[in-house]
Amino acid sequence: MEEHIGSATLLGHGRTTEVYAWKEGSVLKLFVPGFPSPLVDQEADGTRAANAAGIPSPQLRGVVTVDGRRGLVLERLAGRSMLALLGREPARVTYYARIFAELQARMHDCHVPGLASRREDLARRIARAGVVARLKGNALATLELLPDGDSLCHCDFHPGNVLMTPQGPSVIDWSFAARGTPASDAARTALLLRIANAPPGSFRVAWVERETRNRFYRAWLKHYRELQPDAADAMWNWLLPVAVARLADDIPEERQRLMALIEELQQKR
Repeated sequence: MEEHIGSATLLGHGRTTEVYAWKEGSVLKLFVPGFPSPLVDQEADGTRAANAAGIPSPQLRGVVTVDGRRGLVLERLAGRSMLALLGREPARVTYYARIFAELQARMHDCHVPGLASRREDLARRIARAGVVARLKGNALATLELLPDGDSLCHCDFHPGNVLMTPQGPSVIDWSFAARGTPASDAARTALLLRIANAPPGSFRVAWVERETRNRFYRAWLKHYRELQPDAADAMWNWLLPVAVARLADDIPEERQRLMALIEELQQKR
């Protein structure tokens, strides 16, 4: 049965979704018209897997159709993103980075054989990346030599996707969740921490500032290596395919930095 948005309050929106206050302490994450159904299913599957594995995350309460658009009904959590709190409390960078590393390491100890393959998703993204065929070929050849796996991978794990609530941290936005090797997911996080800008409205200036970002990156990597040493050592092997796949997201302000990194990684092959 299809539902209607009615007078529900819009809480926020992004490029592909709108989030509304919904019934009984829930939020409705409603996807834009025409958004691919398989990607909605991927996020629902990833959220269910995280819930089932005991990873702190909003509980999935249903998948619905509202005004002809698909959406997820999720537990409504109060709090601020780790990214926003870092902007307000830069002296606590190491404290937040340790929490961040512990969440990711805990995730990587969970096995989720039913999710989509991280390796296959990377191959599809590399094929769509806006680079010359030589770079795509090199990235795919590197990917071919890397293992698949069945660990829970968030695949977009950065401080903006950790909500700090009164009950503790919660990992949100499982849009790209997949099964794979911990190293592949850690490589994506390393890339985001070093290359990506913070989203508008958070603390873009401070985050882009080299010192702040690098302190968080170094503290995360140090603690993650203590918790997942094999993955921390292996993640560098994934950086080339992960970086080329990131180009498929087509974020103009990142492209120059990504291309410089890709050329550097090419020279080391």
